[in-house]
Amino acid sequence: MRLFYLILAFGIFGAGIAYAQVSNDFGMESKLMAMEQIEKVQAPRTKDFKALDAMLDEAFACVDPEGNLLNKAEVLAHLQTDSSIEFVPNSLAVRIQGNTAIVTGLYWKKVMQHGRPFVRRSRFVDTWLYKGGRWVAIASLSTPSEVH
Repeated sequence: MRLFYLILAFGIFGAGIAYAQVSNDFGMESKLMAMEQIEKVQAPRTKDFKALDAMLDEAFACVDPEGNLLNKAEVLAHLQTDSSIEFVPNSLAVRIQGNTAIVTGLYWKKVMQHGRPFVRRSRFVDTWLYKGGRWVAIASLSTPSEVH
């Protein structure tokens, strides 16, 4: 009988740990989705490069839809010089494994080129790392999906 109660106690304790992990992952997923909105929508629109600088790791690497490899400084410089970028992300999915998270989704990038509006739909994969008590983006890859 003692063995039964011991197994029951471990089962209940284990279920509590699993529930805490699921709840914690949901909270992290929500936080990462919010950070994606800040990184892709708010910071470029409001030109809040201080916030964007804090979100990107010093070793950040970005492959843009044209296949160019950009570092953190190049990404920030590009966003500072382009006055007409608007990102609209959707279909976000977050996968967390330990202290690493992968965020995938789609986005529409609206820009003015030669006085004409241009819209590009792209897929993206962003890699985040929980480092120093906060999430930082360490890599981003975008690939064209459609051009309008």
